[in-house]
Amino acid sequence: MQEFYAAMRVADDPDILWDAFVTFFETRGITRLCAIHIPPAGVSAGGARTVRTKGYPEEWTQRYIEGELYKRDPIPLHARNHPTPFRWSDIGKMRKLEPEEQAVLDEFRRLDVGDGIAIPVFGPRGRHGYIGIALDTEDTAIGEEDLHEFQIVAQIAYQRYCELLAADDCVDISLSRRETEILEWVARGKSNSSIAKILGISGNTVDTHLRRIYDKLDVSDRTTAAIRGIGCGLINP
Repeated sequence: MQEFYAAMRVADDPDILWDAFVTFFETRGITRLCAIHIPPAGVSAGGARTVRTKGYPEEWTQRYIEGELYKRDPIPLHARNHPTPFRWSDIGKMRKLEPEEQAVLDEFRRLDVGDGIAIPVFGPRGRHGYIGIALDTEDTAIGEEDLHEFQIVAQIAYQRYCELLAADDCVDISLSRRETEILEWVARGKSNSSIAKILGISGNTVDTHLRRIYDKLDVSDRTTAAIRGIGCGLINP
């Protein structure tokens, strides 16, 4: 564990971090891994969804990413709102599967990789993620202590990954104090006239600030501005 922590601390690139992550699990006998990063709504720069795999057929990995199957894969979708690890094979008991979700599962099972463990991971400002650990057979035993260690390592690695992304994510966006105030009230559902009364300024002034906010956030409507502002950490939800 100490070697992994050291490698994680010095990793200054997502690829280096991933290599350290894979190495840790290989020492525990895990040779097939999947990691999915889900950026917060409204974030684009440095926040594209990332899928990484280890040990899966290249053809499947390419199809999974290029076909955006992760958008219909019920396991990472369920992990977004589930607080603890769970078995892949339990997904049908935990979630009502839509036809397109079942189709993804059926396609994946044809790879004959057996069962696995889904580990939800969470980062700052709504960054959710998923770590998938394939097991050799469906009855492979993972002790409670091992699972706890896997969860700790996955969460720490994901936090570090989010930290590395932060250097590029929304880095060029800066709002003035007044713009921040207005965007916060927009996010709370207030109209321009209501914001003007609250802040003691004219409606025209609110309109002017809001246009500047749109330009800075590269958006064209109030809802998207609020979502992007929250996703970039410019305002609190």
